[in-house]
Amino acid sequence: MIVFSFNDPGGRFNYELGSFSLAAWRAPLAVSQLPTALANSLLVAFCAALLAALLGTPLGFILGRRHFAGQGAVSVLTFIPLATPEVVLGAGFLALFVATATVPALHTLSGGLFFPLGLPSVIVAHTTLGISFVTINVRARVIVGGVVLEQAAQDLGASGFTVFRTIWLPIILPGIVSGALLVFSVSLDDFVLTNFTAGGTVLFPTWLYGLMRRELPPQIAVVGTAVFLLSLALTMLSVRLSRPPRAQ
Repeated sequence: MIVFSFNDPGGRFNYELGSFSLAAWRAPLAVSQLPTALANSLLVAFCAALLAALLGTPLGFILGRRHFAGQGAVSVLTFIPLATPEVVLGAGFLALFVATATVPALHTLSGGLFFPLGLPSVIVAHTTLGISFVTINVRARVIVGGVVLEQAAQDLGASGFTVFRTIWLPIILPGIVSGALLVFSVSLDDFVLTNFTAGGTVLFPTWLYGLMRRELPPQIAVVGTAVFLLSLALTMLSVRLSRPPRAQ
C-alpha cells in the first residue's frame, strides 16, 4: 500500500505499478467525498474513544476495587462485545435502532435519535464495543497496585477525594489513555459495525468499499498509509501505557 501511494497507474484503478509520482501525496484529499468520509470517521472515533473512557473507567475501577454480588456476571458482560462476532453485534444494533422507530416506548425513550441511522447510531455501536477495552485496562491496573498506598493515606487522614486524586488517578490514567487509544484505532477503520449502523451517512470504511467498484485512485493508498501509521503508533503507545506499574 505504501509503495502504491507513490504510483501513477495511468488509469482509474491503482492495481499495477506504473511510473513514480508524488501527485497523490501533494493532493491526498482530491477525491470526491473523501474529505467528508474521513472527517466523519475521525469524529466517530474521537467520540467513541471519549465516551468509552468516561463509561469504562468507573466500571473498571469498581470491578477491580470492590467485591459485590453479581460481580462475576458483570465481568462476563464486559467481555461479551469482544467475544461476539461483529456481524452479530451489527445485526443486533440494527434491529435495536430500527425498533426505536417502530416501538413507541423505545421511540419515546430514545427521542428518535438513532433512527434514521446516522452518526449517533454509529457512535453508540462503536462505544459499546470500546467500553470493554477501557474497562479491562483500568481493572488490570487497579488490581495490580494502590491498595497499600490507599490504606496508608487513609491512616494519615487523607479524604476519599484526595486518595483518588493523588494515588488512584495516576495509577489508572495510563490504562484509561491506552484503552481510549485502542478504541480510537479500532473505530477509525471498523467496517462491519459501521456498515450495519451508518445508514446513508458517509464514513471512510463504507465509502471506500463502494468506491472500489468504480475506481481506486492513488489517494486511497495515501490515506490508507496515514491511517495505518496512525493506528500503529496509537497501538504501540497503548501497549506501552498499559504495562503494569513497577513495584516500588
